[in-house]
Amino acid sequence: MIRRLGLLLALLAIAVPAQADPVPAQADSMLRAAADKSDAMLGSTADIAKKAFPKSAHEIDALVKQLRTNAEQRKQEKLKHLTLLHGWKGHGQLGGSVSSGNTRSTGLALALDFSRDGLQWTHTFNASFDYQRDNGVETKSRGFASYQANYRFSDRLYLLGLSSWESNRFSGFNSRGTESLGFGYSLIHTPAMTLQLEGGPALRQTDFVATGPRNTVAGRAAVNYAWSMLSNIKLSENMSYYNEDRDGTFTANTALTMGLIGSLSVQASYLAQYEDTPATALLHRYNSTARTTLVYSF
Repeated sequence: MIRRLGLLLALLAIAVPAQADPVPAQADSMLRAAADKSDAMLGSTADIAKKAFPKSAHEIDALVKQLRTNAEQRKQEKLKHLTLLHGWKGHGQLGGSVSSGNTRSTGLALALDFSRDGLQWTHTFNASFDYQRDNGVETKSRGFASYQANYRFSDRLYLLGLSSWESNRFSGFNSRGTESLGFGYSLIHTPAMTLQLEGGPALRQTDFVATGPRNTVAGRAAVNYAWSMLSNIKLSENMSYYNEDRDGTFTANTALTMGLIGSLSVQASYLAQYEDTPATALLHRYNSTARTTLVYSF
């Protein structure tokens, strides 16, 4: 009889799971406030809340899921009523250096980017300029600008159109224009991490310093990665490769951004460029630029 009673109690314990504690009021208010700021902050706050109140972990996960659903619904409703001039966000960057003494050097780094997300369209514009003089002689002058439009078929698959322009005499060309069409796919698409793969044909118009203009057909492949390590720390990696008939160009830009206060952040970045066939034998195949800039988000 006792054995049967014990077996019955065990079955009841399995059939009726223990009730999780409700979300404490202070954790509830913190999570709702974090959801109003950003999804990354909501995730970080949820991790802290679950460690502080482990018995409420299940209910905290349920609340976070509901808050994310509500935020997505509000976002979709807002996007429906956006006009072309609204919904843009961006960043401005500024960095510089001055040295004197045995070596006199002046450096300047500027960057600006805008982006706009719609129901199906995403527009992105980037521009940057790097300049340096050493002992009165210009040693670096690079300008770059690009525009990309993506049309989403789903949360992961999209059609893209890209146009870019670059000027870099120290890499052997006065200007280089690029137009590309292709497809992209979001291999990873989470609130904290994204990974996009892109590919397609491209046209390039390059005005070389030594030999003049040349037009080519190329293939383009690109990888874009972003990881919000913490609510105020983000790592990004943007790589592209153009394969032409007699040349190939690889570019990789790695950036680590850390929030300081409000809309102000600091960013350390490293830009690497590799040319399979430099314009002349005197030019290096590999060039790089490391910089630290202040970033203002708007």
